[in-house]
Amino acid sequence: MNNKKVTIIIPTYKDWSRLSLCLNALEAQTYDHDLFEIIVVNNYPNDKIPADYFIPQNCKIIVEGKPGSYAARNAGIAMSTGNIIGFTDSDCIPDINWVKNAVTFMEANPDCDRIAGSIKLYYHSNKLTEAELYEKIYAFNQDIYVHRDGTGVTGNMYSYRHVFDAVGIFKDDLMSGGDYEWSIRARDAGYKIKYAEDVIVNHPARKNISELINKAKRVGGGQSGFNSTSGKNKFKTIVSFLYDLRPPIKSIKLIVKKGKDLHLTQKLTVFYIRYYLSIITAREKFMVSLGKSAQRQ
Repeated sequence: MNNKKVTIIIPTYKDWSRLSLCLNALEAQTYDHDLFEIIVVNNYPNDKIPADYFIPQNCKIIVEGKPGSYAARNAGIAMSTGNIIGFTDSDCIPDINWVKNAVTFMEANPDCDRIAGSIKLYYHSNKLTEAELYEKIYAFNQDIYVHRDGTGVTGNMYSYRHVFDAVGIFKDDLMSGGDYEWSIRARDAGYKIKYAEDVIVNHPARKNISELINKAKRVGGGQSGFNSTSGKNKFKTIVSFLYDLRPPIKSIKLIVKKGKDLHLTQKLTVFYIRYYLSIITAREKFMVSLGKSAQRQ
């Protein structure tokens, strides 16, 4: 097989219907299809490809049986041929110029080894639910992740292959936060990241509080997994749990900044949800530290 310039990797878990929207968007890309490949990694082997399912000519679907999206991404990396490796998720819809703008940005910024692109939310209606109000403030703040931590999420992230060669692949036992953990390794090894505003994917805002709760639990489990010694010192684990229960006072600044079009009641609602979810995350982190299995969905 001839090497491609770009490889796009998409993990999927029982999500064929939304993945089809993603693949249709990739089929419509303005970037030369002969120069990029798509690798979809089915992370649930028992869930077979539906009959008459559309698969672009430059796409292949592989199977990874080890549970977790980061194990799936690693399987995709192992099969990839691109010098640039891009990531998105099965529930994302890339902009028509997504790949082209990523390559253009990376070529125009030779000091940049990684980029985090913009993830734009779309909503179910003009009247936002409480969960959607929360998402509007807190979901996918890639520009903040880049400038504050030197990180980006795999919903819209590109990296040169040599970064993976140097720092390794994702930590595949994490159910959440593996992109953050990998990004910290890359950052600490000196590989620079930039925010690319014109490298765009679209993502549906979570509509229900239950979806936010599930995500908070995944995040908590992932945070526990960052520290291989987590749970071995029960006193430190309890102290960390109590520390995590603090009210998120610092989040008020972000709510005010990004919620300029929200009235006071909506802002207070968003703050309450933030605090509620932080408690759920802290509890899950604590429980996983003590031996509970991390949640994947």
